[in-house]
Amino acid sequence: MSRKMNWKSWVILGLAVAVLVTSGTLVMASNMGFKVNKQIYNGYLSSAFPKRVNWISIPYSSPYTNMKALCNAIGATTSAVNIYQLNASTGVASQMACNLNLATALDALRGVRVTNTSAGAPTNGILVGASDETKTLPTLYGSFLLSASPKKENWISIPYHTTWMKAEDVCVTLGIGAGAGSVIRINGDPASGTNTITHPCGNTTVSNFSIVIGEAVDVRKTTAGDIVGKYVPHF
Repeated sequence: MSRKMNWKSWVILGLAVAVLVTSGTLVMASNMGFKVNKQIYNGYLSSAFPKRVNWISIPYSSPYTNMKALCNAIGATTSAVNIYQLNASTGVASQMACNLNLATALDALRGVRVTNTSAGAPTNGILVGASDETKTLPTLYGSFLLSASPKKENWISIPYHTTWMKAEDVCVTLGIGAGAGSVIRINGDPASGTNTITHPCGNTTVSNFSIVIGEAVDVRKTTAGDIVGKYVPHF
């Protein structure tokens, strides 16, 4: 299995599956609970961006409905830790330092960026939640232009039980073919020589990186037209 999953860092807490056969079609409904130990790289410096930038996915159903709840979950109480979430439609972000007590809303469907400018804790966070099979990906905006970034940078939160293995799997599900866009991963590990990995859709050999559980990815759709109501394939 090429997707990066470590049994020590994440575990499926429970699974209840109901199977219904109707007119020869197999329909499966599931209710999964998750617990993930997510590493957080600290010591962020804007001059070294994107090293130590943590783009994370939270479960679609979780206690983290606002930024303060996420701060509490990762044990962050100082101004050094910043929670950030982008509105891809406008290019405007919501963000909050963890020393504040603001209930700034979080959208579980979109990726969340965490930075810690201190050299201390947190260096990891325990995230819990469950799947929600009624939820689709957020609207993914097309006609991306680098000159207008971060507008239409579609950072998406990936369900922990997805069957996506590679970046190209994301492209296929979204119907983004060759020349129509890309999927991007930011690896915050400061020891990594390549922190930004861009996979051009429609090509299985170029930078076709593995999906990492607990990480968000960025989808850039360069052609016109938005993608609405897509479900992520899952176990």
